[in-house]
Amino acid sequence: MNRVRLQGCSFCLITDGRRPDRLREALSSIRALALPRCEIIVVGNVPDGLGHDVRVVQRPDLAFAGRLGAMRNVACTEARFDLLVVADDDMHFHPGFGAVLQPDDAWDVLCVRLLNPDGTRYWDWATIGGPRGHMLLDYDDTDDFVYVTGGLAIMRASVHDRVPWDGDRGFYQGEDVEWSARLRAAGMRIRFDGRAQVTHQDPRYTQDGRVMRFRQDLAMRERLGHGIEAVGIFREGIDHCRWMTGTATLFAPPAAQGAGAIRFTLTSVAPPLAEHAFSVTIMLNGVHAGAVAFSGPQSFTLALPLQHGAVTVIGLQSDATVSGHDVGISDERPVSVLVHDAELIEG
Repeated sequence: MNRVRLQGCSFCLITDGRRPDRLREALSSIRALALPRCEIIVVGNVPDGLGHDVRVVQRPDLAFAGRLGAMRNVACTEARFDLLVVADDDMHFHPGFGAVLQPDDAWDVLCVRLLNPDGTRYWDWATIGGPRGHMLLDYDDTDDFVYVTGGLAIMRASVHDRVPWDGDRGFYQGEDVEWSARLRAAGMRIRFDGRAQVTHQDPRYTQDGRVMRFRQDLAMRERLGHGIEAVGIFREGIDHCRWMTGTATLFAPPAAQGAGAIRFTLTSVAPPLAEHAFSVTIMLNGVHAGAVAFSGPQSFTLALPLQHGAVTVIGLQSDATVSGHDVGISDERPVSVLVHDAELIEG
């Protein structure tokens, strides 16, 4: 529903609460712009202590379900100003970003330079679904199938009034691709402005020619569940659930802290992997602890003892992977099985 908004800019950030340090860095970079008539809204599983200038909308239900579009819609609906900057919680806005935040009859949705931490390009000006496939465009080029990456969108508030995100789509379900297609169908003008720069603070990504690659060899810990961390796996669309990338390592605190075992479930993914036999080898503190053999769509729940007085390390090695394209993920990272329902249980 259209409504009258004030002249100014609303920064609309979404977060699942897993990266509070990066969220705080993003907020600091926004404050450093010193923009007049500016507000900051954060939606999702929002940590405490972000500052009095941040309007918090707690929606952990949407964050845990991975409903990115729904969180963005909530933030945009809350916005008071006529320009919106909709971003993930790991974006760093560089000085000079405010230069593009002026109403301009030449665009409805704006893309700017969006870089990886290594200085290569992220999906800042790209096409998908057309004759050229999924690829980066030259900054002075254009395409009938240009799309706006979900991590960063600059737009008039009236754009969201007419073309909101699909609120049911979640992680790796192409919510940005689907939204961009509806933007184009609605006649929205998507343009690029190279005067502004933002860094996507996720070192797992790097540019490889015209596409993006996921650095499989980068050991980056993420929280899998309460007290449980992991590397070699990444988020899927439900809470406390990750895809394995062929190899995964789980870390649990010492048993002396009250728990005696770690329990988690492995599930084979959708075709084609689930149609074939494969196995996952399990290592417990460097010692072989068996293997799980899959034959078609199956799930196995494992309970492994925690090591007293030391961190327990569980290694998982799959003997089969499939490319990301086969499971609906556009950046070609290989995946094998889901790791989910991880918890510490009393001994």
